Amino acid sequence: MTIAAKAVCFTRADTVELLDVTWRDPGPDHVVVRMNRSGISAGTEGSILRGIRTHNGTFPLITGYHGAGVVEWVGDHAAPLQVGQRVVALSVAGDLIEQDLQIAWGTHCSTVVAPASSVHPIPQGCSDDAASLCTLWGTGRHGVNTAGIGPDDSVLVIGLGLVGLAHAQFAMSEGATVVGLDLAEDRAAVLRSLGAEAFSDPAEVRPWLDRDGLPGFSVVAQATQSAAVTDLAMEFVARMGTVVWQGWYPGQACFDFNVAHGKQVTMKFPCSTGGTQPQTLQAIADGQFNAEALITHRFPAERCQEAYDLAVYRPAECLGVVMEWSA
Repeated sequence: MTIAAKAVCFTRADTVELLDVTWRDPGPDHVVVRMNRSGISAGTEGSILRGIRTHNGTFPLITGYHGAGVVEWVGDHAAPLQVGQRVVALSVAGDLIEQDLQIAWGTHCSTVVAPASSVHPIPQGCSDDAASLCTLWGTGRHGVNTAGIGPDDSVLVIGLGLVGLAHAQFAMSEGATVVGLDLAEDRAAVLRSLGAEAFSDPAEVRPWLDRDGLPGFSVVAQATQSAAVTDLAMEFVARMGTVVWQGWYPGQACFDFNVAHGKQVTMKFPCSTGGTQPQTLQAIADGQFNAEALITHRFPAERCQEAYDLAVYRPAECLGVVMEWSA
């Protein structure tokens, strides 16, 4: 069966268009999902859109690594997925798209053909909006897992975008004491509303440590994607502490080696979600993670250029940005 769909495509640097695409016949290991929502990753997708990150594909290409929808067809080998089930799709079977397009995961599409292994049920109590950004939430979850954060830890999260705020919430759910730092006061305020301390001035962090008699944080999560502030992590991490590199940094990211060496810092690179999306979806359904508080904008797919202009080029004006494909 040939499947017609609309897809968000980066046709060239800084340019986003909604194009017609067609899928060839799905196979026994595939499912067809009619998408309701897909979430924008301002960091990863933004670096692709600007032409900075090319190892995931070159123009023209379809991006997106998470979206929520309903299963419309299930291959013979794709059980236990079922028609009518609400699911997230994390990638697509890009070789089945007839048009000559690069695929960087490819979930920004009205209908997708996806490998069953990349599709996961959405539990009751988790909205499509919240599920559509599950890979970003899962990246923060994986950072907490990778660092082994627990109740005895004090955690500083530098950069309170979606991944940083996810890391902070999941660290809190593990019982850790969490502090956030972001130069944007409104982002610091979001973390305060979720129950943790947060500052918008680095000068406020040391007095907080002194007040609690701490020489530094046992874990510092660097989630800014800005190589200009990497030394803040080295400044505030405790001796024998851990720095978690939650972001992706183009080119070289430098830090003061002498400080890191003297403190004998351990560095962790989560790099991905570690397959935590199902765990993350369940945490949302159970009320352990507040995703809705981190979603600020929704755009119909026809306004995709506007959505990316906001998410990528005016990130201070938004947090989670979701594209709407259907009701």
